[in-house]
Amino acid sequence: MDADEFQTSAIAVLRSAVGWQSAISRRLGVESRTVRRWLKDGQTPDWVDEKLAELMGARELSQWPRDEWVVGDGLTADGRHREYIVHLMPPRFVARIVACTEDGLPEQEELPADILSGTVYGADRLTLLCEIDWIDQVDPGHVTHLLEAAANAIEEINERSAG
Repeated sequence: MDADEFQTSAIAVLRSAVGWQSAISRRLGVESRTVRRWLKDGQTPDWVDEKLAELMGARELSQWPRDEWVVGDGLTADGRHREYIVHLMPPRFVARIVACTEDGLPEQEELPADILSGTVYGADRLTLLCEIDWIDQVDPGHVTHLLEAAANAIEEINERSAG
């Protein structure tokens, strides 16, 4: 990580910018002059990234249960509504939810919608999942399973909203 990223991360871990170089050196188990040298060189050793992630709690499982799915609305720069589903657990991904006509084409208010390239999945007779952005690497053998689970999550959320 570069010097700016290191400083920002260190201050976030410490929750204070006061005396941050000395304080982070103690947390990392190095001399404060070593931290100053990293700043002067503009780069930290690779192990520092891992140690800072550990200090931030990024390597520990949270004690708080997290949702697996989020379904929500997006808004384009020109003010058009979009609906998405996000899988929050690995493999993470975002998929656009597109309402379709009886003919299987996107409804007018959904346009433009890319239903021709990438992965496109029929969640039900009137809904497509498309424009999928895979955040994590996914085993190709699990894509259908994940998208079926997404379709089930959409159905369950819609049922709760209607009830």
